[in-house]
Parts: sequence; structure tokens; C-alpha cells
Amino acid sequence: MLIFLILGLTMSYGQNNNINSSNYYDYYLDFPAKKKKGLQGKTLTTNWLRLNEVIPIIIEELKKAGYKGIHTNELVKINNEQSIIIPVYSKKSNFGFLYIEIHAAIPNKKHRIERTQKESMGVDYIYWKELPTGESVPIKVEKLPENIFVLNENCYWYQYTENPVDQKQLVSKDDAYKILIEDIKTYLLNKTR
Repeated sequence: MLIFLILGLTMSYGQNNNINSSNYYDYYLDFPAKKKKGLQGKTLTTNWLRLNEVIPIIIEELKKAGYKGIHTNELVKINNEQSIIIPVYSKKSNFGFLYIEIHAAIPNKKHRIERTQKESMGVDYIYWKELPTGESVPIKVEKLPENIFVLNENCYWYQYTENPVDQKQLVSKDDAYKILIEDIKTYLLNKTR
């Protein structure tokens, strides 16, 4: 009985069931706010979901939704002159998910609105190509096609301290995954309309 109680308490750490994609920025804490909230840990860290963590989630959600022919790191022609690597792509359904792997130093609600790099870079997407000389050059994609859904690392942040008790007040990594899944499901729902 005591084991089940301890297990239940452990599972509830890091999960604030009120956090969702419409309100999670309200839970972001900067360093001065850390003291006001009474966090017990000395160091407050903000981190973001990385591509290698996101790909399996996208694939799982696509499979749950019944999609077949799912490929990773697929070279996809996006216009007459350019092709880009799409991390998760369904050849059969001709759509995929691009994950922009860069984030601002501080999470901001505007990142939920502008998921491409249009505001910061002037184009939808920039990637770096290495030339045979070893030099890297930016490749700019003016406009991504409608069949490529952009997920941006900026949107999938979480916070923690070295004290697990604090996690009840913070956006946890599990919360970031939950928000990612919510975004994927929203896209798939809108895609089928």
C-alpha cells in the first residue's frame, strides 16, 4: 500500500494538469520571478525539446491517426529549384513536419503565432549547406508549401530546478510533449477538413 502511495506521488510531480497550449506561457518564470514563487531549487533552467526527441512523437501520432508510408529525413522537392530534408514525411499522403531547430533565449507568446522564420530572418526557412570546400552557406526558402507543417523549437520549452518539488509550479518536459502532441493533432484535424 505504501509503495502505491509513493508511486502515485512520484507520478504527480512534474505534472500540472492545468497547463495546455493556450496558457503555458503564463507559467514561464524568469529568474526574478523564481524568488517570488518560492521555488526551493537554487538554479532555474529553461530547455527546449530537440529534434531527436520530437521525431518519435510525430511518427507515433501519425500512426495513431492511421497514416502510412511515414519516412524520416526525407528529401522533398518544395519548388522547381529547391529541395529540403523534412524530418517526418508521409509519401503516401504527401505532407510532412519540419522542425525548426533554433530558439530564442527567452520564450515568448509570439512564437506560437509565427512558427516560421519569416519575422526573424525574412523567409520561411533557412538551413545551412556545407560546400565541398568546407564552407557553410545559408540556403533560404522564401515560402514553404502548404503540405509542410512547421513546428518550431521555440514553442516547446520547459523549466526545472534541481528540486523535484518545484516542478508542480513549472512547465515540465511532459507538458512540452503534451503541447507538441496537441499541435500535431490540431494540424491533422485541420488537414482533413
